[in-house]
Amino acid sequence: MLDWIPAWGSTALISMATTIVTGRYVSPLLEVRNRRFQTKMQAQEKITANALLVLAATLHLQIVQIPDSVTGTLRDALTDERARRRRQLDEATCHLADHAQEFVFTYRGPYAILGMRYCGTVRMIWISDRPDEEKLRLLLELTGAFRTLILGSRLRLPSLVRAVRQLERLLDEAEQQGRPSLPESRPVPAAET
Repeated sequence: MLDWIPAWGSTALISMATTIVTGRYVSPLLEVRNRRFQTKMQAQEKITANALLVLAATLHLQIVQIPDSVTGTLRDALTDERARRRRQLDEATCHLADHAQEFVFTYRGPYAILGMRYCGTVRMIWISDRPDEEKLRLLLELTGAFRTLILGSRLRLPSLVRAVRQLERLLDEAEQQGRPSLPESRPVPAAET
């Protein structure tokens, strides 16, 4: 280095330069990356939690039935329980539909598109005029495949490929069933001049 600076001085100069460069350029980049990573992980947690809530509420609604022989307090309790699960399901599907765009940030490639389709489709199934049994069946099938996709091990590639195919097929079927038939279009008469 410089001959007029003692050996310990060059070490101190290099240390100060490293500290300045790190503090000015590297640390802000690492902070931004850390915030982005935290946002991504929080979005993944919310998506996963709401998908699991859809699965749990759907299962509870299928299991908790109100028998005809039940009267009084038990009937009221079961009715309240079903209403609570329906509210949970409504809130979870609403959150998924409202935050579907987070899939683009959280997941890459086909997972992002499938995730966004899942979020929109489960909401549309829940608010559709289908019978409750059909809604619950579709939600259970879709969410089961979706759960395998987002919570499955990346090392088990065959199960992920099957989940992607199953989810695509189920989404196509659900979207096709829920699509109203359009009336036959008539040509618009040309305006007279």
